[in-house]
Amino acid sequence: MAKSAPRKKKPMADAGAADGAWPEERIQVAQTPWLSAPWAQFLALQQAGRLPHGLLITGARGLGLMSLARRIMAYSLCQSPITTPGAEGACQVCPACRLRLAGTHPDILQLLGSGSASGISIDDIRALIDAFSLTRYGPLRIALIEQAERMNRNAANSLLKLLEEPPAGSLFLLTAERADLLPATIRSRVQRLVVTMPTRPVMVRWLCDTQGVTEADAQMLWFMGEEQLISGQLPAWDWMAATQAWVALNEGHSGVLATVKCWQNIPRDTLARWLLRLWVEVMRVQSGLASEAPSQLAPLIGQLSRHDTQAHWLKCHPVLLEFLQTASHPLNDELALERLALDLTDPSLPARLA
Repeated sequence: MAKSAPRKKKPMADAGAADGAWPEERIQVAQTPWLSAPWAQFLALQQAGRLPHGLLITGARGLGLMSLARRIMAYSLCQSPITTPGAEGACQVCPACRLRLAGTHPDILQLLGSGSASGISIDDIRALIDAFSLTRYGPLRIALIEQAERMNRNAANSLLKLLEEPPAGSLFLLTAERADLLPATIRSRVQRLVVTMPTRPVMVRWLCDTQGVTEADAQMLWFMGEEQLISGQLPAWDWMAATQAWVALNEGHSGVLATVKCWQNIPRDTLARWLLRLWVEVMRVQSGLASEAPSQLAPLIGQLSRHDTQAHWLKCHPVLLEFLQTASHPLNDELALERLALDLTDPSLPARLA
């Protein structure tokens, strides 16, 4: 009987940045208001000798979940960590730190997210399992899984087996924006470090003070709440043009094709999140609440909210959610956006065609 072909091992994602080097820390975790509490929680667990095999860092996009995860990883792997209260961190000079900074530490395993369009398959988790079977360099091997909710069911089940019977000297670091999308069995086997969304004044003041941005840009970054939030840099895609295109489509001043042409320049996942953010603001205005939109967006939000009824906008919500959920699917961009534009124009259309 012919032997089955050996399973092809899928290489792990490169440690650190794309070129292998450890990414430069742009923020000071201990001095960042919303990261200092989960960092202190980790230190308390570590110093008490109660560090679990799995940590799940949860919070909204753009709040620096990966900065916190990398800080924990660096401190845990360091051979001579700084333990001075208030200044805890990796020493950056021991052999383990030098390997980490060079991107060559053999005890660092990472599955990094290149956006939500990149899922985590069972082959990725199998590569983790294979890597844990190798001899460790130091006393601890760490697996970092970014956006763990990207795992499909088979991948999650495979990871669960590792968490149920973790290898000696292992630490699993998971980050997730939507922890509720992870199986309950995985959530029950890790300890959660929650990154709480700061208030608007706190975030705006922090961006102005530490990133040197104007208050107007800080207000827009807070409103967007995307991955660029703590970087202090507005995204490259044209959020104003995307919003104006929706207003023109909604008011009948622009056709579907013109709208699609504008939206095609934006990744579907990014567009979906932006349209949903605008939808929330429209519903706030229609409910009689004060808008949270920055001044440059407020007039456009007003136009959207005045043109249609609340019943219309409620029907738009499942349309936008479906578009977000399928943003990672290998669909034809033009066709997906054309359907979105048609459904937003008449959100009752899908039900009539069913």
